[in-house]
Amino acid sequence: MGPGSRADAARARRCCGHATFASEPACPRAPWAFHDAAPSAAAGPVQPRETEFPRLSAAHWPTGAYRRDQLPERVLQFGTGMLLRALCAASVDAANSAGVFSGRIAVIQSTPQGHARAINMQDGLFTLVERGLEHGAPVERTRLVGAISRALVADAEWPAVRDVVARPELQVIVSNVTEAGFRSDASFPHRLTDLLQTRFMRLPEGPPVFVIPTELVDDNGPRLAAMVDRVAGGLAQGPAFREWLGRRVRFCSSLVDRITTGTPARDVRAALERRLGYADALLTVTEPHSLWAIEADPAALRAAFGIAVVPESVIIAPDIGFYRERKLRLLNGAHTATAPLALLAGVRTVREAAEHPRLGAFLRHILFEEIAPATDLPGDAGLAFAATVIDRFRNPWLDHEWRVIAANQTAKLRARVVPSLTGFARKRGAAGIAPQGLALGLAAYLCWGRSHPGGDADLPLIEQHWRATTALPEFAARALADRELWGVNLAELPGLLEATTRWLVLLERDGVAAALEALPGTPEHATTSGT
Repeated sequence: MGPGSRADAARARRCCGHATFASEPACPRAPWAFHDAAPSAAAGPVQPRETEFPRLSAAHWPTGAYRRDQLPERVLQFGTGMLLRALCAASVDAANSAGVFSGRIAVIQSTPQGHARAINMQDGLFTLVERGLEHGAPVERTRLVGAISRALVADAEWPAVRDVVARPELQVIVSNVTEAGFRSDASFPHRLTDLLQTRFMRLPEGPPVFVIPTELVDDNGPRLAAMVDRVAGGLAQGPAFREWLGRRVRFCSSLVDRITTGTPARDVRAALERRLGYADALLTVTEPHSLWAIEADPAALRAAFGIAVVPESVIIAPDIGFYRERKLRLLNGAHTATAPLALLAGVRTVREAAEHPRLGAFLRHILFEEIAPATDLPGDAGLAFAATVIDRFRNPWLDHEWRVIAANQTAKLRARVVPSLTGFARKRGAAGIAPQGLALGLAAYLCWGRSHPGGDADLPLIEQHWRATTALPEFAARALADRELWGVNLAELPGLLEATTRWLVLLERDGVAAALEALPGTPEHATTSGT
């Protein structure tokens, strides 16, 4: 048992099995602990907060829960952030609670901004708070997650990390180093290659290793495999090591879908900690929806990583294209198409936009009338998922800011919205119909780009068209026809250039409110907030 006072232990013993007493704070292990509340540290020193509560530690782990201190480290995780806590750690914890996995996660902090110190000070424990809407009704669930064993700082404790990967019980490596770190010139591929080489040298005939990247990059498994192969090719034992990689390591593409929005505001944290009865530096607030789709041979991966205890939350399948298209086109695509419009309108968060009379109607219009019909999803799968997206956008507890979503907007448009534009043209372009909502979103992007927003590496590609033209129609024609920018000549799609030009002129002349009011064909979904 980690550090903790007698008072801590006494407080922890109030929870028995997952029982909750009405006179006490909700047991943090209770899987369905509902509350009536209204919505409302890095690797260095953890900043102290003025609080009357003890810090979360092993003393708070309920005596009736699984014996986490006896479980081996079966997963190695690159990244200490909130998304993997809400997804990987939560999934492993659920599998441990169900008695089907029996393993813990050793976490690697590979940047100075990580949370290794806080993780170790709390004995790997953190509180998961799920808040949001399900079928239009508010829900809140709170539980203590014990799947993390410890955190290791890469720069200072690399030999210890190598020791973990050389153990036969370790068969899974998960990563979330963000898209910026998921490049061949970054440190992550080299560090991963070093660990796999350690496994090759110390345990060449050990069980297979499954590497599961979660970065939001298409085909992230094969891409990471290619990066590792390039690094391995430059090593002295390159040929033998690369042959071993092909036999003993499986790189699995994966897709994650869970919205987390960073550290809770001070007043939100204080209210939660009052109910919990302890201070948690890693308090993780997320939405109820959770999906981790992993592309692998189901039987092989389940033998090493049997965490799919909630089938709709963890999916292991030979092909995850359905889940990728569903998320990137509907959830991420709606975010990306709306972000510039919302920013021009002065609307700060996704929730505020979803509840806004005009932006909310715009969101529903593009989701139900343009994006979902443009996909290749079977049957009504697109429309059904679109309905859940609206609930997620209306989550009263998540402050998902448009300024954050709009980072790298140009690249996101190319990956998430252009496929819907081309899909719509393929399915309805012959009838001369253009996607008016998506055209308005595209025009808003062109208009918003003139403000020189930060965080968009591709912005110069648009700026060159602004500088080369004096009239809006000419600018729209040049920008949409830029095949290098979009991967396709958007000006050739039926009606899209005309619609985008019309919206661009209207935005520049009359503003966002007038453009939204002029959007034709607002569907009946716009007036049914329960969809």
